[in-house]
Amino acid sequence: MTSWQLNKDGRSLGQALAFAALVTAALTANAQEAGAQNAPPEREITNVTGDLYRFRQIRHIGMFLVTPEGIIVVDPTNSELAGWLKVQLDERFGLPVRYVIYSHSHNDHASGGEFFADTATFIGHENMRANLQRPPEDAPLLPREQLWDANGDGLIQENEIDIAMYSNNFARRDSDGNGGLNRAEIWAARFGGNQVPPDITYTNRATVRLGGKTVELHYTGRNHSDDMTVVLFPEERTIYTVDFLTPNRPPRTQLDGGFLPEWVDSLRRVEQLDFDIISPGHESPGTKAHVTEQREYLEELVGAVEAGIAEGRTREELMESILMEDYVHLIEYDYSRALNVAGAYEILISNQ
Repeated sequence: MTSWQLNKDGRSLGQALAFAALVTAALTANAQEAGAQNAPPEREITNVTGDLYRFRQIRHIGMFLVTPEGIIVVDPTNSELAGWLKVQLDERFGLPVRYVIYSHSHNDHASGGEFFADTATFIGHENMRANLQRPPEDAPLLPREQLWDANGDGLIQENEIDIAMYSNNFARRDSDGNGGLNRAEIWAARFGGNQVPPDITYTNRATVRLGGKTVELHYTGRNHSDDMTVVLFPEERTIYTVDFLTPNRPPRTQLDGGFLPEWVDSLRRVEQLDFDIISPGHESPGTKAHVTEQREYLEELVGAVEAGIAEGRTREELMESILMEDYVHLIEYDYSRALNVAGAYEILISNQ
């Protein structure tokens, strides 16, 4: 026998290892190919019910309702997606977009409307117009932003902020290159962009009718923003909600730009609406039970943070101790739980 040790099938150990490596490589390649084939497309249109549809790009989702007289689009999202959507609507339905409804003015949901501006009327809450106006460069920081301003110079330096929206893109956000973000530069992170301002605004409730179909717009108060619209499709018994209400997921990270405790009251008002399906601007659809779960989550969060503030505890102590353990099943619980506590602390402290 040579120095090669034979396996039972007569192959050498070296041959067997080489063969195993080839098999492993082939299986890995096949798994990667299968994963790529099973991954959802970057963009897609799916039917909710009847003539109501969702359109999606990665994790951002808008909606549209088809009527005999045209299409109502909700949240064009961004220019790339809106351009793709216009082509899809023309090819599939051959109808013009008559209305674009905004959930709120943030640039990751309200951009892209220029693709429909030649045929559509744009509608949003009355606070949108003011929110889309860039503040002066010397505008004072908002109360919560003043908490971040550790050196008191009226600017937010990179080492003074840990909110990813600003810190991960700090050099780009710092448009004047002076090493600190002023109020206008902070505003631009959420509101700067190419949003088409609303042609029509409403205060508490509005109704859009087109082609025998009805869409209701409801302002349920301040939550993730102060210009948020809940879009209700009564015949389809579906609501569209964005950012402040996502089924099976807590609000994301530090609740930047949010309002507490008003957010809880806003969710209570959503619970009073007549619907069966939640079609959110992120993640998968849900039911009215998810509104109650989200409201209870925020009630518990706000109550615990308020109690901690009254006891004189620090933000870091509360991030460690408020665990929200009844909600560990939620998507991104591990990612957002402690950051939700930090955000609630800052919002409530800045209210004082």
